[in-house]
Amino acid sequence: MFTKPSTILATVPDTSRDIGGDEAVSESVTKEVFTSYVCRSRAQRGLPHPGDIAEASSLGAISLPDKEYPLWDSLPEEVVTQGKLSQLQLEGVFYACAKHLEWLPNGERAGFFIGDGAGVGKGRQISGIVLDNYARGRRKHVWFSTSTDLSIDATRDLRDLGSHLNVINGCKELDKEQRAFGLAKDFQEGVLFLTYSTLISSTQKRSRLDQIVDWVGGEEFDGCLIFDECHKAKNFSCGNVEKSTKVSLYVIDIQKKLPKARVVYCSATGVSDVGNMAYMSRMGLWNEGTAFADFKAFFDSMKTKGVSLLEMLAMEMKAEGKYVARGLAFSQAEFVEVQCNLTPDQVRIYDSGVGYWHTLRAKLTKALDLTLTESREIWKHFWGSQQQFFKLLCVSMKVPHIVEEVKQALENGNAVVVGFQSTGEAAVDVLGVQPGEECGFLSTTRIMLKRFLELHFPVRMDTKKPGAKPGEFVHESREVPECIQMREALLNTVDRLDLPSNFLDELVDKLGGVKCVAEMTGRRGRIVREGRRKIFRLRAKPDSSEMDSLNVRERNAFMKGEKLVALISDAASTGISLHASRTCKNQKRRVHITIELPWSADKAIQQLGRSHRSNQVSAPLYKLVSTNVGGERRFVAAVARRLQSLGALTRGDRRAASGIDLSESNFDSPFGRKSLRRIYDSIVQESSSLPNGVDLGNILKGAQDLDWKGVFDKNAKEPHRIELLHRRLMGCVDMMGVGSAGQMYHNDNIAEQKVPGGASSSIKDVGDVRRFLNRLLGLPISTQTILFNYFAGSLEAEITMAKAEGRYSEGVSDLPGRKITKASPPRAFWVDPRSGLACIQNEVTIDRGLAFEDGVRILELERSHDDDSGFRSSRHPIMGMILYMLAIQKPGHKNTFRVFRPNTGESYFDMQRDDLERKYMKVSMADAKDHWDEVYEKSLTTCMHGMQCPQGQDCQAGKRVTNVTILSGSVVRIWGCLEKVLTSHEGSLMRSDRQMRVVRVGLEDESHLVGIRFPKHLLGDVKVTLETTQAEQTWSSEAASKRTVASSGENLGFRKLEEVAPVNQKSFKKAYQAPRTVLDYFGMQNSRKVAGQSAAGKRKAGDEGTGGHAGKRQARESMSFGEENRRVGGNGRLDTESLDVLVSMGFDRKRSEKALMLSNGDIERAADSMLS
Repeated sequence: MFTKPSTILATVPDTSRDIGGDEAVSESVTKEVFTSYVCRSRAQRGLPHPGDIAEASSLGAISLPDKEYPLWDSLPEEVVTQGKLSQLQLEGVFYACAKHLEWLPNGERAGFFIGDGAGVGKGRQISGIVLDNYARGRRKHVWFSTSTDLSIDATRDLRDLGSHLNVINGCKELDKEQRAFGLAKDFQEGVLFLTYSTLISSTQKRSRLDQIVDWVGGEEFDGCLIFDECHKAKNFSCGNVEKSTKVSLYVIDIQKKLPKARVVYCSATGVSDVGNMAYMSRMGLWNEGTAFADFKAFFDSMKTKGVSLLEMLAMEMKAEGKYVARGLAFSQAEFVEVQCNLTPDQVRIYDSGVGYWHTLRAKLTKALDLTLTESREIWKHFWGSQQQFFKLLCVSMKVPHIVEEVKQALENGNAVVVGFQSTGEAAVDVLGVQPGEECGFLSTTRIMLKRFLELHFPVRMDTKKPGAKPGEFVHESREVPECIQMREALLNTVDRLDLPSNFLDELVDKLGGVKCVAEMTGRRGRIVREGRRKIFRLRAKPDSSEMDSLNVRERNAFMKGEKLVALISDAASTGISLHASRTCKNQKRRVHITIELPWSADKAIQQLGRSHRSNQVSAPLYKLVSTNVGGERRFVAAVARRLQSLGALTRGDRRAASGIDLSESNFDSPFGRKSLRRIYDSIVQESSSLPNGVDLGNILKGAQDLDWKGVFDKNAKEPHRIELLHRRLMGCVDMMGVGSAGQMYHNDNIAEQKVPGGASSSIKDVGDVRRFLNRLLGLPISTQTILFNYFAGSLEAEITMAKAEGRYSEGVSDLPGRKITKASPPRAFWVDPRSGLACIQNEVTIDRGLAFEDGVRILELERSHDDDSGFRSSRHPIMGMILYMLAIQKPGHKNTFRVFRPNTGESYFDMQRDDLERKYMKVSMADAKDHWDEVYEKSLTTCMHGMQCPQGQDCQAGKRVTNVTILSGSVVRIWGCLEKVLTSHEGSLMRSDRQMRVVRVGLEDESHLVGIRFPKHLLGDVKVTLETTQAEQTWSSEAASKRTVASSGENLGFRKLEEVAPVNQKSFKKAYQAPRTVLDYFGMQNSRKVAGQSAAGKRKAGDEGTGGHAGKRQARESMSFGEENRRVGGNGRLDTESLDVLVSMGFDRKRSEKALMLSNGDIERAADSMLS
């Protein structure tokens, strides 16, 4: 079977991969992205959660640590036994409270991150954390969120747990309750609910931040500091604080001012990029006692390490007990990508817009020369406006297709949610259209063009004073007539352009008007059809309570089934529920159509979550609609890239962010940037050849109507056609202003590319995929198609090459095998001297062989009727023998095959059709069986080199049974060292070992192990490198003496733990006892009155011989006024009975209506708020 090693080396030096010898243990990308969530921690009390909850499979393989915390002492028994907090919600509360006992080395209390998605109940968990702390005597807590309206939800969550804590809605309530001798008693404690906008605001006297810190008691405050929807604090610019948002800076600042606060970060989309983690200072990832001195060091290390490191980071955070991330399963939801092909008329409209922008760019360049205007900012506005123009144009051109999709869904008995971002309201504001004015449907794109010309087209020339400083001008300036004429000509041309109307007004009109469509957006007014007229109408009266509750009323109309189409923008994408709830009348299945992707991944997740929540009758059908415009891929690419980072950071798997897989649309990757540089090189050099792996026919596909002579001439020689193609594309690159062509246009490839001396650098620019795809929108449709096909083909070739060389990772991979066992007990490979956390070395033994019967089963299961899957044998002897393998054609890939071998199972590397056909031929199952079985049996004990192999039994090449080393535990802290050692030995490693990949192993005992696969023979080099690095750093002897490290790596080193505070019975009682209010008095009076009427009724009924039944019935139906009000309170509805009660007590009707809305129908709170 196997030949001598000398023969192998002499005759076939490069064919070891054909029998699996070039791979250690092959991996397969984990198909199970999600797994059902199972509570396996100590917090296993309570009832199961009412919903199908899932967790990323990579996180599911990681167990939460074994912790102790007396949570059950502080919660009433009914909270647990009646399911007011479900089992998994109790688990979140348990671990948050336990983590808050821990202190970080820098003297701040450790924080906790609730990364749960929609349907889990983040608000309930926050309420449970607050109640536990209140019961232990910590009576002040701060809860930040995105909107004041969400205070109603916070109050509801607390009330649902039986609590009556006072929720103070904002600092204005504190201002109102300020007395001569301080705050009113009821406002000196409780939950202060604030928005992030309030945090960064100030009064004439002081900042709200200082007011909040004073209210909680300063730096000694040890209550809860909740950052709900914490993704609002993400925009921190590392190394350039001036570019950071005020919210991110203030969130970081308040945590510094309150070092003892119990911080909880809460968001399903808390991290969409490593650079957005700066506000999570309490997670213990940087600062003293960690591997990173500050956030900048953490960011610099993480940003270059790839998504695999982020996946490990999420898993480590869970393993350390400071992070949970569960979510409603997407198993029943469906995802469809729909391509809307432009009609010939739409193509003509688009191309006329391209021509206009090209003319505008030329005239703008001339105007800048004539007026001597600084061009830097103007070109930024130019490219930004162009991108927004074509984005809106693409959205508007989808309207006919969307209308058909919506009507079809309604005919099928569904309800429809249409998601988008912008509304075009700013255009109406610019024109100053008044309510009631007849104006027709307005074109947002037309107004945008005019706005750019009026604001940014230079027509005046300023003259510098002699000897004046840079930027200093005389007060007088003169107009340049030629520039004025150019601007007027451009404005006149805009009026003649055939541009579509505002897409939102068009949608509402074509779907039946405002009576049929529920619009949940932030715009104040809209243009509606009234007969033959199109009139601008306000959606609600300005400065009234109608504006506050407008989206709520529209949402209720949709949920009741009064309207079956809902339009939702970014303004309504947080907190609102549009799912097929079991508690609402409209239980039709939702079809969620996304016509405009948001700029950020977290907003995309927020919007998708509106129609997919717990307690739903059916899961939604998602449809992502895009046009065939190549440049629109930029928006898909942007979100895909963020979704991968978001999934890796918050779910432990780059594919687990939303349930929808856009990974193939992630063009902005290292491979995408390299591919872009390759095609720029070919274009600039006017090369007569294409980059390796790129096919000319695929580039020209879909653009046959383009009049490029010679390029489409199939009779001409291909090198000549390619050279002509590159000449044509050079002109396109010139139009886009990217690459080397950007140097021709006054630095209009944006100022960040400037280098000393005034020249424009294109080195970074030629690899900027986002800029390439942005500018691609400004080309004619056919030209976009060609250039995008070229880029996509180059990227596919680059990825294929990377896979062949073992440089490509698609996410968490499974190590498959017939039998996987632990070869030895796990042991600590390295213990971080600063945190005491250990990296664990695991040795597993894997039987990776594939029996013939299993191969047949795979073939029958995965083969399509018209593909080329099947068993094959080598055309010529390889290493002295004919080899057999199973090739399965990948779905959707005509030329790519998965490969299975009897000795090594499924290969990690795919095989291309050309390579497969050249080396192998098809054979029948019968012909393959005997040879397959022979290799399967012999490879159990013999390597690929045969019995005479010099390494003997130590050689693992080609063996069925092999050993694999997996590093788990604290890997992130030593990632850089592992990568450095791996890179230095890359040339001597097998392909599958050349890159660090996150793998998951299912062991025989049904447990799972997740970690980094690493060559065992290199661990010695790693340890030497780590010891050298440690020796170069100086650590104080005092700190060293505090480090006590256990071999398991679970010891927290010098992180001290705080003792649990006992339950304060007075605080516990107050938390769950309803406060007495003025309504209690009215309730007592009403009870007495009802009792008197009931007694009179009994006497009357008895006198009439009825047995007193009427009196008893009246007594049963009549309850105390206060009890009736409490039943009405919290139901979320504004009913006329509650309103009439408040009016009968002497309150103004309009004030009562608003108070009831803000209190979610709670009469007591409404009355109290008006009395105060």
